[in-house]
Amino acid sequence: MSIFGLTPMPDHVQSREEREFGSATDVVALDLLDVDPEVWTHRHTELIRTAAQDPAVIRILVNAAIKKALCREAGADRAWLFKVRPWYGHAEHFHVQIGCPADSADCKPPAPPPPRDGCDNELDFWFKESTLHPPPTKPKPPLTLAGFATRMQADRQSAVIATGHVSGQYDACITDIVVVVLLDACTRDRQCPRNRTTRRRSVVRS
Repeated sequence: MSIFGLTPMPDHVQSREEREFGSATDVVALDLLDVDPEVWTHRHTELIRTAAQDPAVIRILVNAAIKKALCREAGADRAWLFKVRPWYGHAEHFHVQIGCPADSADCKPPAPPPPRDGCDNELDFWFKESTLHPPPTKPKPPLTLAGFATRMQADRQSAVIATGHVSGQYDACITDIVVVVLLDACTRDRQCPRNRTTRRRSVVRS
């Protein structure tokens, strides 16, 4: 399972400290019901669309608010939406599950998502009050690049739940790769969403 960040290209060459410990960009609105229009851009949609259209990709995990935005912005070509699945947290990054390598005899292919776009009433559960505001838990610190590897380990259990794999099969099939995707084109077009510190929220992040 690979992690892709939603933080745009910075407007300067970052120091090592900025690069390693700067907070990721949270694209979900404070009420958790949709994306934040001051941060979310069409480039985010195109980034996730491009990832989903890769034949090697089995599924992508995103925040439900991001899934709602993708459903709204997909247009006529909706064939890729079934790969994008809502999951807890994932407000500043998304996870990509890749299929088995061709040369891996021990890898068990993960089951693909149902062949539906996952929009409309399939999203209702994620916007219930009990889902948005579960009993409080100890908050996690803001996600940083330096913390991606540690978060990856914690995210394995979430991925196992989402994909139906037991941990042994999961580890045999998936190579953990930490990747930060920067929306470099937005700098050229001067349409970058402003970079913000990740906000603390009541939904448990995976």
